[in-house]
Amino acid sequence: MEFTDIPELRVRPGQLSIWRPVPGEGRESSWLPDARPPSYVQEAHLTRRPATSPAAPSWIATTFELPGALNTRALETALLAWIDRHESLRSRLLPYGPHLRRATLEPGAVAIRRTVVGGHLTGDALSRRIEALFDGETDPLAWPSYLFATVTHADSSTLYLGFDHSNVDGYSLALAAYEIRQLYAAALHGVRPDLDDVGSYLDFAAYERRAAVQVGSDHETVVRWREFMTAAGGELPAFPTPVGGDDASCFPQLNGLEWLLDAAQTTAFEVSCRQAGGSFCAGLLACLAGAGEKKTELTTEQGQFSALMPFHTRNQARWAWSVGWYVGLAPLRFTVRAEDDFAALVGRAMTALKAARPMAEVPITRVTELLGVPLEPRFVVSYMDFRHVPGARQWAEWKAAMVRSRRIHPYEVYLWINRSHEGTYVSFRYPNTERGRETIPRYVDTIRRAMVNVVADDQEEAAA
Repeated sequence: MEFTDIPELRVRPGQLSIWRPVPGEGRESSWLPDARPPSYVQEAHLTRRPATSPAAPSWIATTFELPGALNTRALETALLAWIDRHESLRSRLLPYGPHLRRATLEPGAVAIRRTVVGGHLTGDALSRRIEALFDGETDPLAWPSYLFATVTHADSSTLYLGFDHSNVDGYSLALAAYEIRQLYAAALHGVRPDLDDVGSYLDFAAYERRAAVQVGSDHETVVRWREFMTAAGGELPAFPTPVGGDDASCFPQLNGLEWLLDAAQTTAFEVSCRQAGGSFCAGLLACLAGAGEKKTELTTEQGQFSALMPFHTRNQARWAWSVGWYVGLAPLRFTVRAEDDFAALVGRAMTALKAARPMAEVPITRVTELLGVPLEPRFVVSYMDFRHVPGARQWAEWKAAMVRSRRIHPYEVYLWINRSHEGTYVSFRYPNTERGRETIPRYVDTIRRAMVNVVADDQEEAAA
């Protein structure tokens, strides 16, 4: 399942319909006050939006195909069952002074309003239409801050689900294809879906708040954040070579996606990582830090590899398959020396990963409160292994993909490195500057060559 932007999605032509969740007929009063607070990441996302000018879109989406002629009644049943299944999709947060207050709909209190746009639109026209739809109707301070669309073809239909980020994370999007296809098939055949119960993200938010309030300025995580910030000169790490600029603040960032390894190479690379004493992710970070046949000035001039790394916070079984924004950020840093081989870098990366993972359990907003300084991510490296997500082996058959909205930012660099049954790829976003256009694609190619060289070197050694 690739993670890309709308222009690169290869939207198939067809007839567009829009499916908007609404409070059920006569049920507006069923919005019930809910004492459960927003999660820290939700609160930061909603309260930092500009008060006067329109905020930039912050949606993420998923898309996949449903086979055969579309049964609209069965799809409506499936979407409503999915909304009932995940309580966070029936809940809204509204400003109340400096705070946010929650209200929640009970199961069964949501309806779907379907609008047929009409016409057999081309792929490019549909792409623009869907992007504009998600841009305009995923306001996180409105409900719903998500909606659905279908494009019907002669032999199948493509379903698009767009959400403001406050509703979902990447793992939630990856789960959606399997769950909704299961619910759709069950509705078609009049049977109960074979899905286990899931926990509520709203319960997680309350749990997170209770845990975070126990964290003080002397907590180990806060102390380590303080040390990290001091070593970085009071700011979060930026990409090793400056790629931002004033001209980038007015233009959407550029996006790219490159496959790093195919399935066989990915398996071989993991073997190399294990032999070096680390995990696949540690080997990946070693390559990002400059491991491989050729070192590059991008990663060695400072003698450190530093980045922020997201980790999931689905720390209890009840939240494993739940829809929500279960992500924490942690700082990651390790030393890079010119004489380091792959094994040496893997060892340091593994140590850094083990240190960073528990730090993500403390929300970065709570850390900001205790440190008294803003923490704005500038260089972020995300790694996700999607192989164990239900339905992952069928994603290629389902034409499943994840999509992100455009981003305007003068210096942020973001790498999403994902592993699936097809192999490993990196999706990336960076400032639209001359230095960015020159540097980031070259850096991505360096990562790919480093990983390929690790595999080739170990295979040559084994053959010898």
